[in-house]
Amino acid sequence: MGNGRILGIAYNVIPVKDIEVSAAWFVKHFGFNIRHQRDGYLSLFRGGRPILDLIQSDNETRATFQIGQQKRWVITFYTDDIIALHQYLTSEHVKVGSISDEGKYGKFFVLEDLDGNVFDVWEHHDCELNF
Repeated sequence: MGNGRILGIAYNVIPVKDIEVSAAWFVKHFGFNIRHQRDGYLSLFRGGRPILDLIQSDNETRATFQIGQQKRWVITFYTDDIIALHQYLTSEHVKVGSISDEGKYGKFFVLEDLDGNVFDVWEHHDCELNF
């Protein structure tokens, strides 16, 4: 039996306009696989690990917020090769920001999906992530 503590985050839920189009975008650009699809809802996995749930929304609410005039993200993806991922997404015309190297804190860039949801991408080689 477990110890009754939080072990991590199982899903991050984001709103999308068209669930089929958005799912195809995430599958193409990030290699996610689709699971648990039902009306207006599906889960995206990386292998056997849940990553995102897409929920079809009929309004303009997005998984983002603003500080001043700058859009901010609520979800950070992790990569082991930020330069290769950034080059690939750029070649695919994905809306990405430039890579920021913050030394001991790692490297980052921001991207937007088709619906305007904002995500951070992070590379760091001195931390423990369970996959």
